[in-house]
Amino acid sequence: MLKSTSINESPTSLFFSYGSNILTLRIRLENIRSEFLSIARLDNHRVDFIRYSKFWGGPQATIVPTANCHVWGVIWRVNNDDLSILDNQEGVETKRYYIKHIEVDTPHMGKFVCRAYIQKVNPLPRGDNDDIPPERWPSYAYKKVMIVGAIEHHLPEYYIENLKKLKDNGELGCFRMANFLKIFVTKDPCQCKLPPKPGYKVLNLRKMRLKKLKEQNK
Repeated sequence: MLKSTSINESPTSLFFSYGSNILTLRIRLENIRSEFLSIARLDNHRVDFIRYSKFWGGPQATIVPTANCHVWGVIWRVNNDDLSILDNQEGVETKRYYIKHIEVDTPHMGKFVCRAYIQKVNPLPRGDNDDIPPERWPSYAYKKVMIVGAIEHHLPEYYIENLKKLKDNGELGCFRMANFLKIFVTKDPCQCKLPPKPGYKVLNLRKMRLKKLKEQNK
């Protein structure tokens, strides 16, 4: 006999990402099965950075309750079987982040309650004009991944510009992160022309037209 709760159970969960996991390639780096649902906005919060990560070469992102501020991010639909991988990536077991369910607003699909990861140790509140201490500057790698992810999913232009203005410490992170950044983020798309497929003849339409005109003028 089936359990009464099994009918209503969903095989997936919604995850709101606001840091490095905005980028598709980053969230799938650990083979997490995820599907993009929508961009979304979290009101009365701001993005900040704290607690150094050797992987990134700088502090990681967190969200801090702040009146009249908001955070843009991405909603992913994640397979429940992969939530433990996501928890491990975020450092839940090591008590770096904890899980909280928050309500976010999407441009065209209404509001959703999503899983989010928030750091156990959060920065103190600060004003817009307060200087951010260097130990809270994200690494170049972390900042770059956030920007590319924001561009990839078409977050608002003003928000992308604000990400670009963030001060960073110039670090590329650990060897694995540096290579990931080099391959997937900093490398420009290939502009080379692909060779014709074997067995197919490349048609020179101009040459064919000239040949036809010559034959008609004979």
